[in-house]
Amino acid sequence: MHRLHRLFRASLTLDEPVLKTETQHLSSTMFAAELAVARRAAAEAAALISLREGAERIREKGPGDLVTVVDEAAEKAILACIRGYFPEDAVIAEESAARARPTGRRWIVDPIDGTTNFVHHHPFVAVSIAFADEDGPAAGVVNAPLLGQVFHATRGGGACLNDRPIHVSPTSESRRALFATGFPFKAGKGNPEAYLQLVLEVLRSSHGLRRAGSAALDLAYVAAGKLDAYFELGLGPWDLAAGLLLVTEAGGEVSGWPGDEAGPLTTGRVIASNGPLHGWLEDLVGRHVGPL
Repeated sequence: MHRLHRLFRASLTLDEPVLKTETQHLSSTMFAAELAVARRAAAEAAALISLREGAERIREKGPGDLVTVVDEAAEKAILACIRGYFPEDAVIAEESAARARPTGRRWIVDPIDGTTNFVHHHPFVAVSIAFADEDGPAAGVVNAPLLGQVFHATRGGGACLNDRPIHVSPTSESRRALFATGFPFKAGKGNPEAYLQLVLEVLRSSHGLRRAGSAALDLAYVAAGKLDAYFELGLGPWDLAAGLLLVTEAGGEVSGWPGDEAGPLTTGRVIASNGPLHGWLEDLVGRHVGPL
């Protein structure tokens, strides 16, 4: 664990001129400083993921819900970076189990989205970091180090993959679309039989359906036009915050499920699409799963 410890200690040494240099290369929006910090924090966590030291030290938070030493070290590195620049901001992070604060300046962090993938050397693994204010997510980063992909977005500033602008797909017919979802394997996360009927209907009505095991990457891929739409339930705000911003800034649409009075960050239920497919998918979800 020597190199892991050294990397974490390095994350505590924050260089203000470096932040200013990074900010100059990003969009000139009012959230450029927050985006620069999110990118730097995500890069530090991504380095720990690539190193994999401690990946074999696993515990279960619940059936199939894994956490490793790398998750914990990555979260510590992210929090140290954020607090070094914005010490007054709240931080909601998955592994520290902080309660989400619905308003005010806050950071919403998932150090490894796709831990089960990470444990099994499956590359669909991402760091997800979002900064939010009174109006919701304002800057976000999804860094997938094992795929060499870094997505970022700011409110009003568009979305990018590896610093190149991205946009949702133009697909307007479900039979020509590629969808993504996850499965409600945790207790209290809905009716699995009804959900599987929904999945079957999507499969019958489309080019196919994918299950990557990382909500942040599913949302990022909708933003990049690699998927046309995505739906899931039972998620935490750390799974969703950065990805929701990516989709909307790439020209897509996000919503909760039919009957939800609150948004996805509160309910954990999300529909994200390129826009033309949104109504079709909402109707399908409502028919098979019903009001929640």
